[in-house]
Amino acid sequence: MTRPLRIGLLRLSDSAPVMIAHNAGLFAHHGLETELVVSPSWANIADGLVWKTLDAAIMFAPLAMMTSLGRRGHTSSLKPLKTLSYGGNTVILRGNNPLTGLWPVGEEGREAFEKWRATIGRRPRLSVVHMYSTHFLILKRFLLSIGVHMEHDVEIQVMPPPDIINALIEGSVDGGCVGPPWGTEACLRNLAFLAGGSETVMPRHIEKQLVVPEVVYDNHHVCHALVSALDDAMLPLHAVENRQSIAHDLSASLEKKGLDLPEEATLRALSGEDMAERTYYMRASGKKENVTWMLDDMLGLDWIDKEEYKILETKWNASLSVPRSTNLETFK
Repeated sequence: MTRPLRIGLLRLSDSAPVMIAHNAGLFAHHGLETELVVSPSWANIADGLVWKTLDAAIMFAPLAMMTSLGRRGHTSSLKPLKTLSYGGNTVILRGNNPLTGLWPVGEEGREAFEKWRATIGRRPRLSVVHMYSTHFLILKRFLLSIGVHMEHDVEIQVMPPPDIINALIEGSVDGGCVGPPWGTEACLRNLAFLAGGSETVMPRHIEKQLVVPEVVYDNHHVCHALVSALDDAMLPLHAVENRQSIAHDLSASLEKKGLDLPEEATLRALSGEDMAERTYYMRASGKKENVTWMLDDMLGLDWIDKEEYKILETKWNASLSVPRSTNLETFK
């Protein structure tokens, strides 16, 4: 008895390509029956791939890499099948901005940090969505660019993206690096201000990918269908006139095939308007991705050793393409 292919994702606007491909019947058009599994956290996504309750997932590269190396407690060889998006992460801080606009690097940025920290009255608590995340690396680089050391000057805690809104309201965090549209939503609600993010630290860095276990990667039929459907889903995302309707669809409840996202913040994340970091979506398959900066940072943090660096560099910096296997088995 066959079953749907289960794809894991979070309530984020850069989940849009998979949502469109599923809801518009693009996966079905290419011969796939799919089930979307909306998970509460990135840890759930990683565990779903490790323990085979998911057949594919939207992930950022650092977590996929570390999961592939067995850092989730069980070996699970994962491979990136298709890059979905670039950039989009926001560095937001609670309270009032001591400067006008984004913080500059160097001494002026450090002075802004000190003025802001004085209003907090203690060591600031900043959140990231997972320790093995692009967000952690972006936040660390942002802080270093203004002479602030993550290990000594701030406290770091892990928090699922949507949770930052209530955490800011309650004062349990003072900001963090979060994916779209939650940082923008915090700014729109005057809970925080935008101090930096992807565009100021690492413009248009690779962000979300569709990652699959090796057993799925070896199934040519499934992989080709996934990539083809997602290529089709990218077309409406690149049309300006579709942004409002896409934001509206993503703001629908889970029961109505949406992600229950804040509509205005989602629209701004799609367009890169004021108080938002724009998410850029992949235009073509087969592009050679560059994650060397991530690997360099991961090595510097002792997440990986030099041999693991080489393994991951080969796997993730290669051109993403559908494998050549002729295995046509369906999922059972």
